[in-house]
Amino acid sequence: MQQHTDATSRHLGMTVSEVRTLSLVARRSAVTPTELGSQLGITSGGMTGIVDRLERAGHLRRRDDATDRRKVRVEVTEEAREVARGALGGLNRILRDRLACRSPEELRTIASFLTELETVIGEHARELIQLPVLGTEDPPHPDLARTQPESAAPVPTV
Repeated sequence: MQQHTDATSRHLGMTVSEVRTLSLVARRSAVTPTELGSQLGITSGGMTGIVDRLERAGHLRRRDDATDRRKVRVEVTEEAREVARGALGGLNRILRDRLACRSPEELRTIASFLTELETVIGEHARELIQLPVLGTEDPPHPDLARTQPESAAPVPTV
C-alpha cells in the first residue's frame, strides 16, 4: 500500500502527508487541523503547513465551526474529489473487477478483516509514538507524544 501511496502522491504532485490528509478529511468530513494532526501523528506546526498548502492548491477549504467560534474546520473541495476520482479511477475499476466474483458474505469478511487490521496498526502506532527515539533516551517529540493516530496509513478514498 505504501508503494501505491507514494506513486499516487508523485502523480498528484503532492507529498504523502498531503495525500493522507486529504484522504482523512474526505473520510471524516469537516475536521479541525488539531484533529487531523492527532490522527496522522503530525505536529501542529506541520499540520498548519499542510493545510495551508492544500488550501492554496484549492483542495481544502477552511470554515468556521458551527458551535464553537474559536475553532476552524477543514473540508475537501469538489475539485479535490474530482482529482482523486481521476487518480484513483483505475484502482477502483480493478478492485470492482476483482471483487465482483465474491459473495456478499466474503465481502463482509474482507471488510471486517481490513477494519481489524486498521485498528491493530493504529494501536501499534500509538504505542510507538510514546517510546523514546530508538537508540537514545530522548523522549518522543512533545507534539507527537500527545497524538492518538487512528490509523497508521489511511487509504485514499473518493
